[in-house]
Amino acid sequence: MELLCVLAALAALFLLCVFLTRRTGLPAALAPLTALGLVVGWLTLAGMADLLLPGAVVLYLVCAGLGVWALVPAGKRRPDAPARPLFTPGSVLFWGLALAFAVYFFIRQPIASNYDELSLWATAVKVTKVDNRLYPLAELGTPWPTTQNPGLMLLSYFFSFFGSYADWKIYLAYDVLAFAVYAAVLGNLGWKQYRLAVPLAAILWCTPYFFTVYNHEIYLVEVYMSAYGDIPAGLVLGGAVALWLAVRRGGGPRWAVLPVLALAANIKDNTFVLALVAAGLVAVDAWLLPEGKFRRGLARRTGFAAACFAAPVAVYYLWNVRYRGMIVARNAARGGTGETSLPLSGVVVNGLRMLLGGDGAPEYEARREQFFTAIRDMGTQYFTPAGKMSMIGHGLIVTLFILAIFALAMVLAGRTRLCGRIGLTALLSLVCFGGYNLELALCYGFIFKPDQAAGLVDYNRYIYCYYIGWFLIALACLAAALQAAGDRVRAGAFPLRPLAGQGIVLLLAAGMLLRQNQLVLPQLTVLGFSDSEFADRQLQIAEAGEVSQYLTEEDRVFFVSQGDDGMDWFAAVFDFYPIIVDYSGASENGGGGTFGLPELCPETGVENRYYHPYTVAAFARVVEESGCSYLYLQRIDDIFVQSYASLFTDSLQAAQNGETVLYKVTEAGFAPVEMEVAP
Repeated sequence: MELLCVLAALAALFLLCVFLTRRTGLPAALAPLTALGLVVGWLTLAGMADLLLPGAVVLYLVCAGLGVWALVPAGKRRPDAPARPLFTPGSVLFWGLALAFAVYFFIRQPIASNYDELSLWATAVKVTKVDNRLYPLAELGTPWPTTQNPGLMLLSYFFSFFGSYADWKIYLAYDVLAFAVYAAVLGNLGWKQYRLAVPLAAILWCTPYFFTVYNHEIYLVEVYMSAYGDIPAGLVLGGAVALWLAVRRGGGPRWAVLPVLALAANIKDNTFVLALVAAGLVAVDAWLLPEGKFRRGLARRTGFAAACFAAPVAVYYLWNVRYRGMIVARNAARGGTGETSLPLSGVVVNGLRMLLGGDGAPEYEARREQFFTAIRDMGTQYFTPAGKMSMIGHGLIVTLFILAIFALAMVLAGRTRLCGRIGLTALLSLVCFGGYNLELALCYGFIFKPDQAAGLVDYNRYIYCYYIGWFLIALACLAAALQAAGDRVRAGAFPLRPLAGQGIVLLLAAGMLLRQNQLVLPQLTVLGFSDSEFADRQLQIAEAGEVSQYLTEEDRVFFVSQGDDGMDWFAAVFDFYPIIVDYSGASENGGGGTFGLPELCPETGVENRYYHPYTVAAFARVVEESGCSYLYLQRIDDIFVQSYASLFTDSLQAAQNGETVLYKVTEAGFAPVEMEVAP
């Protein structure tokens, strides 16, 4: 049944793509990416207006209506509109992979299990699905507001709309977006160009692995099964430019790139700059290098270039300034944390001052050493083999590799206007790469915590999203150059150049496939993960389901898991929702952690870092003030028993004997709840 629900979502998307192809002239391979941009844009507006459920209903009805209308013959002179334009190498690749992964994930049922998934990406989707409202509007057991951009969550909501919530639908939504980008890179390629389309498809399949696996892997590599925002941000960067190149070459509505640019700005707040990069590359190519004379259509080109920037800027303003500001202020008024980061404008201004040798404001000067240390460490990662950021080495090697593809595309384009356009794209994207690194340095210097900056925590995730997008842009330029070379052959030119180019693409595909197979064994990928991969999470989910049977949605649960570093707490918040798992009064250290008397605090280890030193009276007061009606003792230890056994009516005997993990808050103390606990 759940598979049919997902197939219904794919059917609605297909009908919308049929409309875009039949009625607007958008090539079939480009329609999925534009359609996904339109879907996310509409759901974002509906969610911000707190009309997500009716907005989704309207969206599905419109998709169905437009698709049926597009399938109706256009007039008496066209009794049967041809179906052939709907099926090109790009569109067939997209729909084939989308259907295959829908069936595969339905059968294998992967589970959200990583820290980022449970702290945000999967939790936000579950909350949105359960409430049919944007997740920032929900009450969660966290002391801070969840204000990450909603694009990917709403894309997952689209595929989860019918039926029940399931983690695998999130992964399918991410992969559908990736496959739409792959189709856009294939662009206008026809079936007669299979010698180019097939190796390009192989290269695209390897791309996420190639730029995200930066060392030999012995554990499951979840590239096609991880609900993060970094890979999609890079993919949409490349997909937007690839879609534009295909539209400009093969015809179609230019506005089709605007929803994709808006989607690029709606993925993560710290990757907004990638949306601006895509907008800038499209705008410059459209405005500065027209097909005819520069003055011809100048006003129209100027308007389109302005619209390219307006689409992502409007998303950023509406969400990150207006809506996010409202949510943060509301949370602060309710006793939450409010805004916890330095303002972006101040970060940029003061950071640039320091780079130019000046002084920043006092609060920024306090982080001067952190800022410049991060810059030096990023340089080490980029210029030396210490930074294994891809399957071919560190950042400098990746840059030279991508620039070589641009250079190859320019050679294949010959002495044409296309060669100049590719060269300008390569130059501007290189400059933007420098700007993106500056943004990362500013984040590590002034936004991230000192320990994050000292270790460049997650640097690989932040940098490879640009590598992915940059590589896809270069690949799209190469495909455009080869198509142009093929056109010259059909016009009577000698076929040596396009044949050589196709041979190089084939060798590149073979090399990437070989390198991927060397570093990532098939059984360690999403296509071969073992049934035991999610065993621990399945036990957590089963216990949460058992405990939830004794609770109502109005109950609030105080969470205790001794030795937790926050991961188990995030998992409990996710598993129990819509039942609220409280952040347990630990506002200074986050939820979860080890509770105990101050004198029992360990000197080192996770227990020390996340230790909550409460006296007996203080712990009782924290539970009372939290408004929790139950305590969920997922894991207790000697510290907890020695510290707080007196607060429990049975002195924690039932919990120690494995008879219960749930205690009810009563006037007499915390009383054990009789329940069946799995051995």
